[in-house]
Amino acid sequence: MPNRPEFRSRSCLIPFVLAGLAWSPLVALAADGGFVGKNGKLGSHLQDHFFSSADGARVQRSTRLSVERSDLVVVSLESLDYAGAAARFSELGLVPEFVSRDGRSATLRISHASELEQLATLPWVSSIRTAPPAILRRGSVTSRAGLAMRSDQMASRYSVDGEGQIVGILSDSFAVTDDVRTTSTTPARGVAGQLQGSKPQRSGDLPSSVRLFKDATSGTDEGAAMAELVHDVAPGAALAFHTAGVSRQEFAQGIDTLCSNGNATIVVDDILFVVENNYQDDLPAIAAGRCVEQGIPYLSAVGNDGDQGHRYVFRDANPVVDENGTENVPTGNDLHNWSEEGTDPYLELTLPPNSQLYVVLNWNQPGATVRSDRGAQIDLDLYVTTERRVSSMQSGQPGFVASSRDPQGSTGAPSGDPVEWVELVTEGAPKTFYIAVEHYKGRQDTIPQQPSVPLEFRLLYTGADVLEAKPAFNYASSWGHALAPGIISVAAVPWWESPEFVPEKYTTGAIDPESFTSRGGVQPVQFDRNGNYLVSQRYAPTISAIDGNNNTFLGGLTGTPRESGEHDEFPNFFGTSAAAPNLAAALAILKQTFPAATLADLRAALADSAIDVTGFRAAAGPDDVTGAGLIDVDAAAVLLQERVGRDGAPPAPGPAPAPSVGSGGGGGGPCFIATAAYGSFLADEVWVLRKFRDEVLLSFPLGRHFVEFYYRHSPPLANAIAESPSARAVVRVGLSPLIMAIKYPATALCLLLAMIGGGVIYLQRRQVLEKAS
Repeated sequence: MPNRPEFRSRSCLIPFVLAGLAWSPLVALAADGGFVGKNGKLGSHLQDHFFSSADGARVQRSTRLSVERSDLVVVSLESLDYAGAAARFSELGLVPEFVSRDGRSATLRISHASELEQLATLPWVSSIRTAPPAILRRGSVTSRAGLAMRSDQMASRYSVDGEGQIVGILSDSFAVTDDVRTTSTTPARGVAGQLQGSKPQRSGDLPSSVRLFKDATSGTDEGAAMAELVHDVAPGAALAFHTAGVSRQEFAQGIDTLCSNGNATIVVDDILFVVENNYQDDLPAIAAGRCVEQGIPYLSAVGNDGDQGHRYVFRDANPVVDENGTENVPTGNDLHNWSEEGTDPYLELTLPPNSQLYVVLNWNQPGATVRSDRGAQIDLDLYVTTERRVSSMQSGQPGFVASSRDPQGSTGAPSGDPVEWVELVTEGAPKTFYIAVEHYKGRQDTIPQQPSVPLEFRLLYTGADVLEAKPAFNYASSWGHALAPGIISVAAVPWWESPEFVPEKYTTGAIDPESFTSRGGVQPVQFDRNGNYLVSQRYAPTISAIDGNNNTFLGGLTGTPRESGEHDEFPNFFGTSAAAPNLAAALAILKQTFPAATLADLRAALADSAIDVTGFRAAAGPDDVTGAGLIDVDAAAVLLQERVGRDGAPPAPGPAPAPSVGSGGGGGGPCFIATAAYGSFLADEVWVLRKFRDEVLLSFPLGRHFVEFYYRHSPPLANAIAESPSARAVVRVGLSPLIMAIKYPATALCLLLAMIGGGVIYLQRRQVLEKAS
């Protein structure tokens, strides 16, 4: 199996040049308590930067600041509309890169500490936070997805290519790197407009024009790599792009843009902001939900984090003492106890050399970002050390690594979002970290919105593969808007594990999903968008699609087996970031073929026709790693033909009508007699016969006449066979030699020659015996 795809994130942190900053005003503000401290406007990651230890170790390990990284902050605003917020920033000489339509959030690029000081003193600024990491689920080049998903067969039979569909993509960027741009590429870097003259367009791997609603000024251009995959499977579909930006607010606004005014008929993203709430639909989930309500399919990569997740009910290490906000540094009294038998306030995490991992703490409270007056009423904090000592949780002390201590509210005083996060980095050797979760204030046994419900939390890990966790991982690793109602969350199966190749050669012998695709399953969301306690059960992933495909620039040249022409000269794009656009392209050709199909029709056909994935980490039937199974576009088309029909009028009851075998170019429907005999059109034997029909019989006139005759006269016979178990058994026996001959033609030819030879020998001996007698 290939190595786990490189983890790539557009980390949006504050890399101030420290030399020459005027520190005294900041210190003065700190003394007043309005700028820093647990309840200050400045987020804890920024505080860690400005009030770091002298040797700088805390800065490097907690926020990984460097002058090459993005210098963006997200500013929360009080009671302003869009025009009012923009005007106030203009009066201050500040030009925000983004202002939300409701005027409650803005993104600013900061170049000097004095600008933070200026923002912090404004009464209409409620908080300033480091822009959170956005995780990428990550022509002349043709991928193998079309064959692996059986979309090539379907597209050929119906003569479709996605024409009339618009696939909207949300990712980090589209055309900012030299991998995509040339000196003649338009528009300019980071400017909206019709993209033309890029390298993938010149090579035929993208259409000649791609609409950029908004592009970033920096990024990996993963959006363009996703677009290449779409174009391979559905070359007639138009493409549109909007950057996910650097905040949940900007991401949600991008979703709304693509899902309005006919800007896209299918939308797909590969982004997760680590601060998305798992216990309440956050802004991206709400926006994606609005898209689904319009009947527009919305797809999201489920994630690349394997089984790396924890979920616990909070258990106080010292239940006798509740300091409830009276201590600004941990004393050890209010830490979570990880042990079931004794007392252990530390979770042990060992990372491999040269790795990066985000650790995210999220607990069951609503967030103020969704509704400002219904924020969290419990405040938890996150600490990381390299020593099992409480004193190591203080900045500057031996063993301190990182902390996240943003302010939240308490009972009756809601405030903030229930999320804390840190970044861990290792160098040339494995390293063990100790994770501690502290209850700072609010109730610590149950939640105030529903006193019978215990306080619980999840720890989520994205980035490196953890070498060892103590306690071991015990919960799902999928989270965020991929769990929103109606969203199609997409897991990944490598292309060589498709039945169109030879999956039994690899790993378990069954079809195996990618080892990194995030585990999901049923997960409870406990709050509605108004912050009321209302439990709903969510499930992810929905279905699986293919990854590991070729594109022109993103990924590595290895990671695939030497199968079907690999290793070739083109990089391979791995991850659920690659699987999701492949499924989006499949939907484009299905929507073109069956224009009357609703979103519910499409989802049902995909799920009901999916190929069961039972290999490594998966299980028979729908499971929490692959969902319904691996997409089979050809089989989905058969179901849509039966259920909806191409003209929107469902076929009459009984076997599906014979589709055209003229200009349409394909046989289309199931093999009725074989389907009746084997009980399902998804049976392996039926697929062998259908493939023989499509690739052999339909390739010459006499074969097409035979298929047309078969479709006209076989349905009544198929009905009779289906109703009789003995008839089904007889037909299966009769079809077996044909199926074996189709599957193993060389062997069949040898057997045929042997039978002919045997017959000839028998006849010759018989003639000799007759003459002798």
